[in-house]
Amino acid sequence: MITTLGVGVISVGSAVLTHASVRYYTVKTINRDNLPYHVTTQRSAYVYNVSHTRKLHNLKNYPNTTWYVSKSLLMRSSYTGRKAVYYYVTSGNGRASGIVWRGYLTAGVNSGTSTMPNTGSSSSNNSSTDTSSSSSSSNVSSDASASTSTPTYSTDSTQFNSKETSTFNKQILQLAPGLIEDQRLDDLASYSLWLNDQYNHDDQPLFSGRLVKLYGGSPQGLLQDWGFVQNPDIYTVKSQLSNRLNEIDFSNLDQYQGYHIGVASEAESDNPGGGKISRVNYYVFILPANPKITPSTYKPV
Repeated sequence: MITTLGVGVISVGSAVLTHASVRYYTVKTINRDNLPYHVTTQRSAYVYNVSHTRKLHNLKNYPNTTWYVSKSLLMRSSYTGRKAVYYYVTSGNGRASGIVWRGYLTAGVNSGTSTMPNTGSSSSNNSSTDTSSSSSSSNVSSDASASTSTPTYSTDSTQFNSKETSTFNKQILQLAPGLIEDQRLDDLASYSLWLNDQYNHDDQPLFSGRLVKLYGGSPQGLLQDWGFVQNPDIYTVKSQLSNRLNEIDFSNLDQYQGYHIGVASEAESDNPGGGKISRVNYYVFILPANPKITPSTYKPV
């Protein structure tokens, strides 16, 4: 069981909220066998307490550390309603721990260390194991493979965004055979990327306003996955989408046959004026073909 390191109490088996200041609900957890991961970014990226109310560590201060993942947590923001997958991590020396968004870590031991974590317990106590690490993509449908000839993408963010995103988006669409591309969902995915650029998170009123503009209200059954990769690598996207905590279950795409799908991607650079790609963000939205529309009071934007 994970206990709080700050305000509030979260039971790993369920989403228990005991204090109004808790910002995230734990929706679902999966035990993992202390799998090794390391940092994928040189930017500030924080490890939080389990209620996501307090920053505990900054990953950029641990460039040579191997982090060991004992749990994956699907968490939902109490402010925006947005869901994201976090890992409960412990440093190799056992001195630092907490939760961190999975996008900041990639599977494998850091080349600077090979120390196993000092957790005080054996991973054999885990009741279940999430095997969908970034090194495995077996949960994705066998038909949902990347294109036979992998395109060569530019390493420049401006070049990628101006000429190559459509090709990368098509590769992502190929991971969901049987779903129908929908321009409105493409628009919604692009708008979500814009919201991230402007606000560093989804702004729920603006997002709801966009739904009103596109659908006349809030369409029921809307599901999304999002994340980023360090370069335009469709195989890493495929692996990320196979995670069992995602809203869209890519291990059983048959349940979505006939659904509509929209995709958008965008490259970022550490240089504000553009330059070498530091990461590629992506969004995937799916929706039933004829969803029920719930009226909304939010105004279109």
